[in-house]
Amino acid sequence: MTLNTMPMTDQTPLPQVARLCLSAGRLMLLTGANGRMVHEAIADIAHALGCDTVEVFCQHAAILVTIHRGSQSFIQMHKAPEHGVNLRRTQAVQHIIRELAAGNLDCAQAQAAIDRVPETTAAYPVWFVCICTGLACTAFGRLLGADWQSFLPILIASTGSQWLRHKLLHARHNIFVVAGVISFVSATIAGLGARLCASTHASIATVAAVLLLVPGVAVLNAQVDILEGKPNLAAARALRVLYLLMFMALGLALAQTLVIHSGLVTPPAIPVAPDTSMLHVLHQAFFGGLAAFGFAVLFNCHPRMLPACFGAGALALAARTIGQDQGASLAVASFFAALLLAIVNKIWQDFPSPRGSILAVVGVIPMVPGSLAAKVFISVFTFLRSGQSEGVAATVATWDSLIMLIFTLAAIGTGLALPSLIPAARVNEEA
Repeated sequence: MTLNTMPMTDQTPLPQVARLCLSAGRLMLLTGANGRMVHEAIADIAHALGCDTVEVFCQHAAILVTIHRGSQSFIQMHKAPEHGVNLRRTQAVQHIIRELAAGNLDCAQAQAAIDRVPETTAAYPVWFVCICTGLACTAFGRLLGADWQSFLPILIASTGSQWLRHKLLHARHNIFVVAGVISFVSATIAGLGARLCASTHASIATVAAVLLLVPGVAVLNAQVDILEGKPNLAAARALRVLYLLMFMALGLALAQTLVIHSGLVTPPAIPVAPDTSMLHVLHQAFFGGLAAFGFAVLFNCHPRMLPACFGAGALALAARTIGQDQGASLAVASFFAALLLAIVNKIWQDFPSPRGSILAVVGVIPMVPGSLAAKVFISVFTFLRSGQSEGVAATVATWDSLIMLIFTLAAIGTGLALPSLIPAARVNEEA
């Protein structure tokens, strides 16, 4: 991108430049951008407005910017409140920065446009977001092997829970307490509904219904941040993810104790032989695409991007399923699937559009092993409440699941970031 540097005779005062940099960077951080995207956005603004160099220190709760122009320097910091995901707002900020760099906006106009982004960015109706989130969770249920009898209970539980989650978060309740409450409510409704529908996979239904709580974007951003040399931001993201997953697993464990282990008669799960047919690949691809579509709506992607998001999720799940059918482990198959999607993303980014990065993020969301994370925490809870003999088995299950979870997350993050890291490394070597 060619930046339009303002002439020395008409330079914007550094405090105004710093305010615009912080406003744009803060909004991108709050709407799901990783550290590299925030740094690049701030650097583009500073250079477009005639600054020589810019230094950015991005933390989870604050951004610090130092800009230099000739002999002048200016430092300013801005706090960042609770993070979320709204990819359409991220796109809007990136569009304003491109217009500023092209010389179509001055600093004051760009600042006004940034300030209006929360009010001017369109959003889907709440009822539509809830239904699409429910469809995403039912898709996860099918990907985890749930039977068709549990489809409707998962849909009802996760749709209603997303509506309740929306109300609680807008009432500014603690996000961790909300995660625990929503997990318990959603898993209980799904488990009871699955039993009423004579499902043999009530336990899977309870897990699938709470996967709307898995902070997939935060997990991926933490991976990218640590790979790109921003360990402090990555550690803060990872710690919050850990606490969210812990509260989610606590609510899930309580619901499973009530519904699955309550002493009531539960139909035994019917073992299913592994299916390696092409029909199975298409099944996984379709429901992977449906999960990506549902989360694309939850993340407020633009409507014209929804079909591409469905395709990205389908591609990722098809690639992972084929890899596992060929004997690869979950981590290895996830790595190659994420790498394939990242390569497609890189090719797509050659066009003058920010679509590529969004497709990569949304496409790998169905591969984030939220159910495995829940299994780890539930195994820990089982160990804490069980006797000595049961505790040994629970400990072994915990370590197995934890190792698989860590390697799978690392594989997804590495595969997703690798195509972006290699060109950057070459540029640094040449410099």
